[in-house]
Amino acid sequence: MFSHIITPDKRNLNWRAYAVLVALCFLFFLPGISSIPPIDRDEPLFAQSSKQMIESGNYLDIKFQNDPRYKKPIGIYWLQAASVNLLSPDKLNEIWAYRIPSLLGATITVSMTAAIGSFLFGPMAGFLAALMMASCVILNVEARLAKTDAAMLACIMVAQYTLARAYFGKPGKINAAIFWIAQSAGFLIKGPIPLLISLSTILAMWIKDRDRGQNRQCLDWLKSLYPIYGIAAAALLTAPWFISINLATDGNFTEQSAGRDFLAKMWQSQNRGALPPLTHLLALPIVFFPASLMVLSALPDMWKNRGDSKVRFCLGWIIPLWIVLEISLTKLPHYVMPAYPALAILAAKFMLDGFPTLKRMWKIAINCIWLLIGSLLVAALIMLPYIFDQPTDWFIMIAGFIFISAQTTSRALLPHKKALSLTILTIGTLTLFATTFGELFPRTKDAWLIQKVVQKANEIKPCDKLQIVSYHFNEPSLIFLAGTDTIARNKARHTMEDLSKNRCLVAAVNNDRLDEFLAKASEYYPQPTAVAHLNGYNFGKGKHNEITLYVGPQYE
Repeated sequence: MFSHIITPDKRNLNWRAYAVLVALCFLFFLPGISSIPPIDRDEPLFAQSSKQMIESGNYLDIKFQNDPRYKKPIGIYWLQAASVNLLSPDKLNEIWAYRIPSLLGATITVSMTAAIGSFLFGPMAGFLAALMMASCVILNVEARLAKTDAAMLACIMVAQYTLARAYFGKPGKINAAIFWIAQSAGFLIKGPIPLLISLSTILAMWIKDRDRGQNRQCLDWLKSLYPIYGIAAAALLTAPWFISINLATDGNFTEQSAGRDFLAKMWQSQNRGALPPLTHLLALPIVFFPASLMVLSALPDMWKNRGDSKVRFCLGWIIPLWIVLEISLTKLPHYVMPAYPALAILAAKFMLDGFPTLKRMWKIAINCIWLLIGSLLVAALIMLPYIFDQPTDWFIMIAGFIFISAQTTSRALLPHKKALSLTILTIGTLTLFATTFGELFPRTKDAWLIQKVVQKANEIKPCDKLQIVSYHFNEPSLIFLAGTDTIARNKARHTMEDLSKNRCLVAAVNNDRLDEFLAKASEYYPQPTAVAHLNGYNFGKGKHNEITLYVGPQYE
């Protein structure tokens, strides 16, 4: 069935395999990329900062309006700015072009999963692992968000591929150069995380070689990466910007990015995602769905075969990262995403082996959990329009039926027709996800309050150019969609002063503070006029909000 995507010597995937995977990624990741509005809060923070680089022409500093934004290095902002300049230079307030680096990063991740899996365990293992990555929940989400994670993961995958080639007998100067370029790009996108993952993998292989009395082998394969020259080259690629930004900010960039962002997420909750250890492990069946069935089924085999060099390579990639993120206080679902390609590769390998170590009771338990997750996911998507008072969505019902049919068929085909089973599951998942992201989410208008606010404000704006002043409704996506000159206020007095001085303003007032605003407005004559009442879901607050739009007393 898959012979046409494997080279004649049956040792590698051919170009057709990668063409199929790239096409599959576009089918998975493109639906909704332009129709889903920016999602608060992280995505519009990145996109707005990239937009301001384009508007100001300053590609050195990172700012969100007038505030420094020094949580991440410059790389993702450069990528987003380049994407917008190339694809949408005249429409800076449209989010889709800012998401292209994430889409490409996710596509590279899937392709490199195939390459690493094929190199370690054979072409079918690589191809099936790539199918698992392309169809998993977390990568489908991150591919549609203008953030760092998908782009960073692409750098990690390239670095890990070259690391595998260096250890398992395919070293060379070009391989080493690619390794250090990937590390440099990853460092400019999200700091030291790619390097730390490679170091943990190197440590795992060193421990294995030491236990076997092969210390010399470890030293030899590391030499094939030309570490002295590589570190020097990486410094040349990354240091100029880091030196420039720290000189320009008196060292504030390093203090904020390393101290207040990276280390703070480890040991402080930052009021976001503070959860106990094992949270990531418990979330895996959902976050890596639907391939989580194969991963959970393969866990006993992963542990039993931990002495195998190629399995150890993947475990050295997974386990240190996972432990660190389980003990850190801040936990968000995408944090462990860099470990998922290695999990997919091992799952594909042991799936092809038939999960020989899997016990009957564990098999029954994980199958029940897996089928339950699929049913609950489809039920939640079908119920979504009702939650937001929208008409019944028949497309998601049909897609849900197709997915449940594919899920049950896929399970019935295991363990005998493994590749066919995963292919059917991938097609069913593609149908569900394409409908969800491309049709259901964009059509659920009440889920996108800020988009409604900006669209209505554009309809009633007093002047040709829209400018909004917001009162206790200060979400980043409002600034991205309405414009960099959007004014955020936390005091009613300042909001009314703005309205009285500038007839072109539209005020967006959070109804939670409406009484305070009206009390202050009563001191002005004539008073502002309420022109629209809107309600919907505010992702930044995680709750429903009501917003009233006002125009100033000079509005005619």
